[in-house]
Amino acid sequence: MLRADSDGDDHPRGVAELIIADTRAAPYRKKGSVPLGAGFEGWARPDSAGVTLPAGCAVRMGSTAPYITASLEVPSQDEERLAERGEPRPVEADTARRANATVMREVATRLAERYDCAG
Repeated sequence: MLRADSDGDDHPRGVAELIIADTRAAPYRKKGSVPLGAGFEGWARPDSAGVTLPAGCAVRMGSTAPYITASLEVPSQDEERLAERGEPRPVEADTARRANATVMREVATRLAERYDCAG
């Protein structure tokens, strides 16, 4: 995902990366994360989030793997990177975590609807 610079420049800056991939790995929760909520198999942190689509989505999407996952990486919220640069978080950690969870729930919902594989 890209967003134009605040001054309206034609040089977009990276905000986040959304990756949708098939995988053989079972759903998991990343250390330091919170669950996405009822009905979703996933997790969220300020700098990243992940969700596994409902059973059956992989086949409907043409994959031979058992799972389809969507993951979100938000470099601007990476705590290690910010510490190295001596920069503050651009958004409060709890706000970023909630926003990432919302994005992942929306991604999972829309993909499941599109491929008619809602759990």
